[in-house]
Amino acid sequence: MMILSLKNIVYTYKKNNMTVLDGTTIGFSSGKVYGILGKSGAGKTTLLALLAGLDKVNSGGIFFKNQNLENIDRDNYRRHEIGTVFQQYNVLSNETALTALKLCASSSVTQGNDYFYDALKKVGIDEKVANQKIKKISVSNQQRVYLAKAIVNDPEIVLIDEPAESLSELSLDMVMEYIRIYAKNENKCIIISSQSKAIAGYVDELWGLNGGKLSFIKDNVEQDKL
Repeated sequence: MMILSLKNIVYTYKKNNMTVLDGTTIGFSSGKVYGILGKSGAGKTTLLALLAGLDKVNSGGIFFKNQNLENIDRDNYRRHEIGTVFQQYNVLSNETALTALKLCASSSVTQGNDYFYDALKKVGIDEKVANQKIKKISVSNQQRVYLAKAIVNDPEIVLIDEPAESLSELSLDMVMEYIRIYAKNENKCIIISSQSKAIAGYVDELWGLNGGKLSFIKDNVEQDKL
């Protein structure tokens, strides 16, 4: 099912009047993992920020379940429908991993501690580490918390910006296995931006962003069937 689509979107940076997305069109489906490849400055992070409802396009439209983001409650969309791992984190480092995860949870997630312990366990955080302050645990464990935070609200879409940087202390195998299982088992849409072709073997569809345009590179559907 098509869950998110971009139709002829244009985005221009106000500071330097540089257009990084120019008539970009693409559709994203549930249950699939997408990779967006591009050089530094190509507009990949900007694209994810637009998909997350953090900024608005100059023209064209972004549609979530056929509703234009311009016409829906964007705060609600960001809170319930989108999970993100960006290079700039917004996590309460003075709190324990468990508390931080609970504070990130939306009001619709009315689960007890077991739910959050389980979410942390899935990314390799045990109960002992879960009860330590985030600033006191290793960088790799901090990044595991960021990954758990991205899906704590059971979002329809997860956006991961440059995993080689945002999740630099974790193995790509671990990260991709985790999100692929999440995408397939829960029928979610995962979109990953990267400068590295290392993600190519893990995604269902690989796209390239260059000169403001998205172009299809390949899919791994046949490979999955083998």
